[in-house]
Formats: sequence, C-alpha cells, structure tokens
Amino acid sequence: MNAKALVFVVFAVWAAICWRWYVCGLMDACEPTANLANEQVIALPEEPAPAPKDPTPEIQPVNTETTSDQPINKPSSPITSDRMDEVQVVTTSNKVVIYYPYKSAKKEENATIDAYLENLATQLKSSGGKVSITGHTDFVGEPDENYRFGLLRANGIRDVLIKKGVSPAQIKCKSSGDKKPVATNDTPYGRYQNRRVEILVSQ
Repeated sequence: MNAKALVFVVFAVWAAICWRWYVCGLMDACEPTANLANEQVIALPEEPAPAPKDPTPEIQPVNTETTSDQPINKPSSPITSDRMDEVQVVTTSNKVVIYYPYKSAKKEENATIDAYLENLATQLKSSGGKVSITGHTDFVGEPDENYRFGLLRANGIRDVLIKKGVSPAQIKCKSSGDKKPVATNDTPYGRYQNRRVEILVSQ
C-alpha cells in the first residue's frame, strides 16, 4: 500500500470516528428506538373544567309583601349595584320597571317578578285597562340586535300576563333597543339600569 492510499484510509477512519462521536455523543441521535423505549412517559393530570355558572341565579325577593289585593304601583326600594347579576324590580307611582342581567331575556319567570305580574294581571282583568310594555337594552351590540333583544324582553312579560288570563288586546309591546338609556353606558351599573322593561298601565 503506497503512502497516498494509507493517508486516505487513515482519513476515512478518522472521519467515521468523528461522525460517530458527533452524532451519538453530542447530538444523542443514535438508536432512537432504544432511547424512546427507555424513556418514561409522565401523564400530567388534567386540570378540572370550571363548573358552569348557573344561568338563573337565585335572587332575594324584592318587596315580597305584594299581594293581589295591593295596588301594582306601590312604591318599592330602588335597585342596588351589588345585585347586577340578578333581576331587580322597582315600582313607582305610574309604572313598574324590571332590570335584567347581561344577555338575560327570560328572567320574568323568577318567583319575585311573577308576584308582581300576578298582581298586575289581577288588576288588568278587573279593570279592563291596557298595559304598554317597552323593552330596552344597553349599547353593547349592534342596534338591530339590541332592538330584537328589547322586544324579546317585552314579549316575555306579555306572554306571562296572557298565561295569567289577560287578554292580548289589552297588551301593547314594543322595543326601544338602545335608543333610550336612562343612565350612562360607560359603567357596568349604568348599563344594568339600561337593560330593563318598563310597564305602564292605563285605564
């Protein structure tokens, strides 16, 4: 073997050793199947899913002394900002106002509101008077959607009154959407005051 061939062989052996050292020693890329077989797979515990929020939270009764033999316009306490996730009802000398949590349209089935509507239905059936129900929303969302949502709230109250025996001819429903706010829309409490249904009774 001449000198050139010997140099070539030595170089090839040296290159093979270096490659093996680089791939297996530094990169740890040799025998991946065996390495994977020796690895331990540790399953992390799954984080429990949060409990769903009750869509119809229980509310504390407002003016629960209202009965069918009491006038519907008996004044009640004003609403409070610490109960914005609940339905609140306010009666004044000429109307009843029902305030709704965000995205709520069917809270009128709550027992407290039902007591007010029972009283109102009794009054309307005995007097033959008419009632105007207007739904309102805050400014969150598109105007068309807010109009529809306000009408859903008003129609929900109408449906309860009809189930209690009031003639549909005595009830007028409409929506003002977000067009007639009574408070600022810049705060959560202001928006809560704007999410409401106003009930006006006329003889």
